[in-house]
Amino acid sequence: MLVSTRGIRWEEVCLAFFTAYIDDSGSDPSQQVANATALIIPAARITALEREWDSLKKKEGFSEWHTSVFVARNPKSDFAGWDDIKHDRVFRRVREICKKYCVQPMSFSLKKQDYDEVMPDSMRPYAGRYHYSWAIRNILNHLEQWRLAHNVEPLQYVFDWMGEKLKNPRRKEIEDIMDQAEEGAAEKGRPGEFAHWGFNRRQDIVGLQCVDALAWCVYQAGLAAFCRKPLVKDAEIAWDDFCEYLDGRWGFDITITRDSLQKWVAAELADGTSLARFKAREERKKSGKANGIGVRELRPHDAETDAGSAQRDKSQAGCGEGRKKA
Repeated sequence: MLVSTRGIRWEEVCLAFFTAYIDDSGSDPSQQVANATALIIPAARITALEREWDSLKKKEGFSEWHTSVFVARNPKSDFAGWDDIKHDRVFRRVREICKKYCVQPMSFSLKKQDYDEVMPDSMRPYAGRYHYSWAIRNILNHLEQWRLAHNVEPLQYVFDWMGEKLKNPRRKEIEDIMDQAEEGAAEKGRPGEFAHWGFNRRQDIVGLQCVDALAWCVYQAGLAAFCRKPLVKDAEIAWDDFCEYLDGRWGFDITITRDSLQKWVAAELADGTSLARFKAREERKKSGKANGIGVRELRPHDAETDAGSAQRDKSQAGCGEGRKKA
């Protein structure tokens, strides 16, 4: 079976028919919106994707796609000096490739200020000390629902590189979330649901460069929805393009309002089940009796060890038939 983080350089390491490439837009503390975006791509299509992507890079003269750098026309990047015609042409081709190979995109966004003011300190170890962590918890739930609905094998999860795990507490929290998700799946009789995952550098993985394009667009839409920041030209064009693909049925973006977040917190506190399970797991960890299956030992593709709204209103973050504001 092709391994999706390898593509052309495949080898038999694990079975994964679909891979979810996940971007961490908004994880920087200075940013106002936290967003987790995922693209699901069939493993059988990775080789074709890489070949088409490599052809585009050679033709247009860039070594790595990073949307924010591209849009800014960073003078130290390959995109410096491009005229508007080339700029628009390449961005259009990047979006075409994303749409061609991705069978399901999804995104989850929230305003950081809302999270800071609504989430009680007692819940942050469980929900997420960092805003992006809570977004990841929610998008993992939607990815699992997609897999079960389509009756396919457990996904492989590839996260954009977040630095050395011992130096980045945000990455450490994502690793803990994946361990918790796997333990929860095992308790439901589905061990292996979240067993295959890792962090890879964007420049090495075409899928991560593709999801970066969509994540940047959704992040800009989140700024428009939450902070009333007008969309820049590239974001407006990309937003319309992604939203109109397949008559709006291609993907979805969920934006969490402050009211929805307050309701979620109230429900979790009233029920108490999830918090109790989390606390019990933490106690097991402290005593060395965790019931997880050692997810970190099963990750074969970690680069560190391996070498909204239903309206089309642009002020609302939401894309595709399933887009909604929670």
